[in-house]
Amino acid sequence: AFVGAAGCADARRVRRAGATSVSLSVSARSRGGARAARMSTEVAKSAVVAGAAAEVRPMRELAAESAPPFRGRVGIVLVNIGTPASTSVRDVRAYLREFLGDDRVVDIPKLIKALLLNLVVLPFRPKKSAEAYARIWDSERGSPLLFHSEDLANKLRALLGERYCVELGMQFGEPSVYGALERFRRSGVDHIVVVPMFPQYASSTTGSAAEIVYKEAAKVYSTPYLHMIPAFYDHKEYISAYASVIERATGPRCARVDHLLMSFHGVPQTHCTRTDESGAYCQKVPECCARITQFNRNCYRAQCFASARRIAAQLGVPEGKYSVAFQSRLDAAGPKWITPYTDETIVSLARRGIKKLAVVVPSFTTDCLETLEEIGLEGRDEFLENGGEEYTLVECLNSDDAWAKGLVKIMKDSCPLDTFDL
Repeated sequence: AFVGAAGCADARRVRRAGATSVSLSVSARSRGGARAARMSTEVAKSAVVAGAAAEVRPMRELAAESAPPFRGRVGIVLVNIGTPASTSVRDVRAYLREFLGDDRVVDIPKLIKALLLNLVVLPFRPKKSAEAYARIWDSERGSPLLFHSEDLANKLRALLGERYCVELGMQFGEPSVYGALERFRRSGVDHIVVVPMFPQYASSTTGSAAEIVYKEAAKVYSTPYLHMIPAFYDHKEYISAYASVIERATGPRCARVDHLLMSFHGVPQTHCTRTDESGAYCQKVPECCARITQFNRNCYRAQCFASARRIAAQLGVPEGKYSVAFQSRLDAAGPKWITPYTDETIVSLARRGIKKLAVVVPSFTTDCLETLEEIGLEGRDEFLENGGEEYTLVECLNSDDAWAKGLVKIMKDSCPLDTFDL
C-alpha cells in the first residue's frame, strides 16, 4: 500500500512537472513568437522605409545644375568659288578641272562634258587663264580672292568675339570646305553657319556650295548642325554697302561719270528657266524679270535686276544713267547665256558717246579674276578703243568695314535668335 501510495505520489509529481514543463514551453514559445512577430514587423517597417528612400532618392545625373547650360562655339564658314594655288599652268589646270567638272557649273551630259573638257578645254584654256591670273596676282599676297577673303574673316573674328569660329571654305581649291569642317570638328564646333558669298542665287554658285557642304558634312560620324544663309540680293545691308562703295568711286548720284554699268556674272539661260517650276512664267511673260514673284523667286536674272534697282535707288541715280549686263560667258557650259552681254554693252556705250564710264560687279562680294582682269583690264581696253575716255572699275565689297558689319547683320537676320547674342 505504502509502495502504491508512493508510486501514485510520484506519478502526480511527474504529471505536475510535465504540466509545468509544457506550460513553460508554451509560454516560451509565446514569448518567442511575440519577439519574432515584433522583429518581423520591424524588418517590414525597415524594408518599407528603405524602399521609400530608394524611390525618392534622386539620380545624380538629375541634380539641379549649378552652372549655366552648356553652349558650344558657333562656326561660320565663308564659302566662295575658289582660286588656283598659283599662276602656273599646272595649278590653273588642276583648278579648272575641279571647277568645270562640277555638275552644277557645267550641266551637260556627262559623256559630252568629259570629251569637251579633256579634248578641248583643259589642253588649251589653262595657259590663257594662267596669263590672265598673272595680270592680277599680288606679288606678296597672291590671289586677290583669297587675301580679301582672309581680311574679311579677320574682321568678322574681331567683331564677333571668341565664341565664334570663322573659317574660309572654297568650293574648289584651297582652303577647302572639307578642311574648314574638319577644323570645326577638331575644335568641338557642332553648330555651323554656312555663308555662300553670292548675293544672288544660282545653281552654279549657291547651289553648288550647298551641295558640297552637305556632302562633306555627311561624311563625319557626328554630323554638324548646319544653317545655310539664303540669297541676300535685296538685304538692306548688302544694298547699302555696295551703294557706299560706288558713291566713293563716282561721287554723289554718280556725278563724276556719265554712266554706271552694273555687270553681273552670266549663267546659261537654262539655269533661270529651270527655277520656274510652273513652266509658264520664265521667258513666257513679257519682262518676266521686272519684279520678283512666286514663279521667279529663285531666278538669278530676276534677282540681279532686283539688286540693281535697289542699289540705284539708294544712290539716287536716275533711270537712264545706269544699266545692267551679264559677263563671263563660257560656251562649254551652254550655247545661250542670259543677256545683254557686258562686253557688247561696253562697246555700245562708248560708240553712243559715253565718255566716262564706271563699272561695278554686284554679283561678286570679293574681287577676283572676273572683276579685276575681265572687267578691270579687258573692259577698259574695249571702252577706250571704241571712243571712251575715262573708265572706272568700282571695287567689290571685299573687307570693307561697313560690309563686315553688314554681313553680321545679314547672318543675325537669317539665323535662330540665340545664334548671335551680340
